[in-house]
Amino acid sequence: MRNGSQRSRRARVPDSSEAWGDLRMIAMSGTRRRASSWLCVALLVFALVPSVASAVASPKPAVTVPASALMTIDGQMLWTRHPKTRRRVASCIKMLSALVVRDRAKLGEKVTVTAKATHVEDGLGLVRGQELTVRQLLKMMLVASSNDAAEALAIHVGGSERKFVKLMNAKAKELGLKRTHAIDPHGLSKRERSTSHDLAKIAREVMADPVLRKIVRARSARMPRPGGGARIVGATNEMLGTYRGIEGVKTGFTYAAGYCFVGAAKRGKLELVGVVLGADSKSGRFTQMRKLLNWGFASYRMRQVVSRDTTYGVVQVSGGTTSSVTVHAAKGSKKAVLATGAGFAEQMILPATLPAPIRRGDQLGVIRIAQDGVALASVALLADADVATVAAVPVRPPTQQPTLTVEPSAWRRIGGTPGRVWESLRRGLRLVLPVGLF
Repeated sequence: MRNGSQRSRRARVPDSSEAWGDLRMIAMSGTRRRASSWLCVALLVFALVPSVASAVASPKPAVTVPASALMTIDGQMLWTRHPKTRRRVASCIKMLSALVVRDRAKLGEKVTVTAKATHVEDGLGLVRGQELTVRQLLKMMLVASSNDAAEALAIHVGGSERKFVKLMNAKAKELGLKRTHAIDPHGLSKRERSTSHDLAKIAREVMADPVLRKIVRARSARMPRPGGGARIVGATNEMLGTYRGIEGVKTGFTYAAGYCFVGAAKRGKLELVGVVLGADSKSGRFTQMRKLLNWGFASYRMRQVVSRDTTYGVVQVSGGTTSSVTVHAAKGSKKAVLATGAGFAEQMILPATLPAPIRRGDQLGVIRIAQDGVALASVALLADADVATVAAVPVRPPTQQPTLTVEPSAWRRIGGTPGRVWESLRRGLRLVLPVGLF
């Protein structure tokens, strides 16, 4: 991730001491292994594009808003400016309201508009007692930024605005948003806060919901009238239909927050989520977003950085039925990488030798991918096959012929010296055995 703030720190590829730590963890995780048998072999392989190996990093996007962020749809942060600074975000908080509604209400449910909902500032003119579906109100809230629709949904889902806000903050906690705090469902409060980083994550969740994704792409919404008929209200997102690949998602404005916009766009295999907070004009927020997205599409390409079908190394095996075993990645990984290919690095951490037995699927190492000092992926390397222990062959001692030992006293009892005894036996055997044998 590139950062417009000098104080922000970027992720990095671990150094050799960290690599050793990973190997120790892998060794200790199996009861059949001993840590002393491991030898770390770290291979650092740079990009196969020597012509750009020394290329300078791509320039930063030419945005001038106080806070901004650019993230891929799978959560890879590409660039930020003050991503952790808490700011007022106005109606952009309605994305969080929509996620709570989707969790707790069915699209076809009927919602009766209350008097409280009709009194909300900057509404679209809902009437007390009017009945609309959850789907209709979601469209009005997200497409036309209707505050009264947001209030009506909050009261219907939570029972009251206060209870609904608790659900919003619980949802923020569930998503790991530590710097987002909702006060109301529509963003009019002066105490409501979020960040460019958190809003990008909320937008990802919205775009992951097929229903909400379809809603935020709409260029207009149909608002039923109490007496019949309907009026069409246009989308506040003016980039819809004017910017190639735009998919949504939400605008916001108050005098304190300034003009805000969270936008998503997709070109080819690359889908980006951008956040612009505190622009100085309505048109300015869209201009800033175009610059941000244009920079992202020009600077990055989706690339298969790790493949499950690739053999990434060989580990020697001691005391096994085979002398080595190959390893593959536990899963594939696609990431946005700089289009120049500059600074692309692959780091494999594997032991030189392991003792048998090894089971297919055992984790033997790890592969890490980075570019320009930024960690992109870390994937376990697994054994491709079983390797059994060679059975030990037992060594038998040499056989010994039995010997007969007779004490001298025994010889005297059976007839005298050994020679006389043997002569007596030989004579007796001649009587029972064939002639010529003796």
